Amino acid sequence: MVIVEQYIHTLIASPPEFAPQPQQVVVFLNGLTDLNCTPLQATMRVGKLSGQFRVGRDPLTGEVLRIPRRDYAVADKTSGIRTLIDGLNDYDIIVSGEGPPNLQPLALEEFDGPYGFNLHICLRSMCVSTSDPHPEVSPTSAVPLFGEPCEADNRTGFFHHPHRGTIIEVPEAGCARFWIAFEFGKWLLPVMEDSLNLLDPSVVALARRCFATNFAQGCYLL
Repeated sequence: MVIVEQYIHTLIASPPEFAPQPQQVVVFLNGLTDLNCTPLQATMRVGKLSGQFRVGRDPLTGEVLRIPRRDYAVADKTSGIRTLIDGLNDYDIIVSGEGPPNLQPLALEEFDGPYGFNLHICLRSMCVSTSDPHPEVSPTSAVPLFGEPCEADNRTGFFHHPHRGTIIEVPEAGCARFWIAFEFGKWLLPVMEDSLNLLDPSVVALARRCFATNFAQGCYLL
């Protein structure tokens, strides 16, 4: 069983090599605002690679890890994001604030009061794994960990059910250059049965319309 402290829901571009244009990202963010589905009292930051790394060691395998560092710049409004990401092939956009917004991206277990709510829009220069296999407890240990480089033909995504710990396989969700993530406060889990198709249909439709591509849904557990 996976103990879940943090649940992050992902919307993964199905064509693994897809990369959006900066204006598409701005239109998507404005569309979420129109849906009243963005974090409240939000701040917006754009992180780009600094060329430096944090060095650590995997506590399970002992492997030395080199994690890229990012420099962050603040954007006062969505139009400023276009300038900050123009010409980049690797970035993280983080919109940080509180929930619940008027339209929650997905149904969460009952919680009374505000909670942390972050929106991430991520692009990488190459395909990386968007699976979350938790190899220490999973037979899918051959699947690359979330964010690790992977081959574009690793198309099936492997995710853990946040309540049961069972594996959910999702077609067209195993790797990508581009994804969108919805991160909620600690210990907040979604209301769900056996499927990860949890996002409000209007959010999914907005993403498909703005980016002119299909998306699959997955998750990432911490």
